[in-house]
Amino acid sequence: MDRVKVRICLGTACFVQGGADLLLFEDFLAPELLEKCDIEASPCLNQCRIGNGIAPYVEINGIIHDNVDQDKLIKLLQEAVNAGN
Repeated sequence: MDRVKVRICLGTACFVQGGADLLLFEDFLAPELLEKCDIEASPCLNQCRIGNGIAPYVEINGIIHDNVDQDKLIKLLQEAVNAGN
């Protein structure tokens, strides 16, 4: 199974609207979920500029998700991991 590729946007809007909290992923993601994901910070995913949804943004396997909080990130990652099985 391929690892789930995750980029958390840390542009200004995303950072202040919750992106900073998403960087604490090691504190709220289950270890068995975390070991199946490659998570990195991105300086900007350019979604605010094009008006595509609400910050913070997260890219998972090339798909952009908006308005992501910790609970939504867990759900999205579980779905991505399950889709890869």
